[in-house]
Amino acid sequence: MNRRIAAFTIAAVAVLGLTGCAGAADESSNDNADAGDSAPVEETGTDQSVEDACGIVMPQLTEASQAMSDIDPASADPQATVDQFNEYIAKLGETVDSVSNSEVKAATAAVHEDFVAMGDVLTKVVVEQDLDAAGDLSTITGDVTESATALQELCS
Repeated sequence: MNRRIAAFTIAAVAVLGLTGCAGAADESSNDNADAGDSAPVEETGTDQSVEDACGIVMPQLTEASQAMSDIDPASADPQATVDQFNEYIAKLGETVDSVSNSEVKAATAAVHEDFVAMGDVLTKVVVEQDLDAAGDLSTITGDVTESATALQELCS
């Protein structure tokens, strides 16, 4: 039962962290998303503006965040929970790779790194049933909140 609570806590924090980040910039990036539908965003090395980079990052983070809400931490299969989380982490990695603006890339990479760390704790707690690792949750949660807030501020 404790591993389910820990898994739910980690998943909930992850969803809330990026939903807040993605939700706040979603309104300002709607124009970018609409423009992206009619003409692809030009990615030209370091010439990519913060606005263009955020136009790439924020919709992908919103999509990944929505996918996170499908995670079932109470699942009888703990490995399935970890696999779902790792799919989310992979999506964040793809987002980092799709950005050439150095500021936005660094902020997105920080969010990705924090979620990789959270994924490591999720593996330890849920699969390996190492409840001592759950103590790292508050530190990782703070890191995720800080990096997501920094990305949100950059993109707003």
